[in-house]
Amino acid sequence: MSHNCAYVRQHYQVPAEVGRRVIAYGKPGVILADRGHYIGVVLDEDPKKRISNYHPTHEMQYGDMAQTLPLKKWVVLPFNFDWDELSWNRDAQGYLTEVWAATRSQAKYLAYRELEDFCDGAKAMCFFKVRRA
Repeated sequence: MSHNCAYVRQHYQVPAEVGRRVIAYGKPGVILADRGHYIGVVLDEDPKKRISNYHPTHEMQYGDMAQTLPLKKWVVLPFNFDWDELSWNRDAQGYLTEVWAATRSQAKYLAYRELEDFCDGAKAMCFFKVRRA
């Protein structure tokens, strides 16, 4: 098991982890995010593949691990850092962000939302570097 959803597994005694199939309020989906006391689920019927928060025990049924995931995992390196700096630059390592998104552009935007307090504005996204995890 991964470290994702460790708190939810321990506190609520459920088999939650990223990549597990679930039925949330009668609708099938896949867990794609650890949201603290909640789990982030993408429902199969959602055409935009948005991650929504669900309580891990309220009308939730857990299934097997998914064969494929609806979103891809991306690693975003913001600001004026470069990929080769990760091995020695602690500042670059500290800002490295992992997100789940359908496209590279969505990954940049989600990383921007997480780092918004450190950015001067939305133009900062132009300098973000993105690659598949």
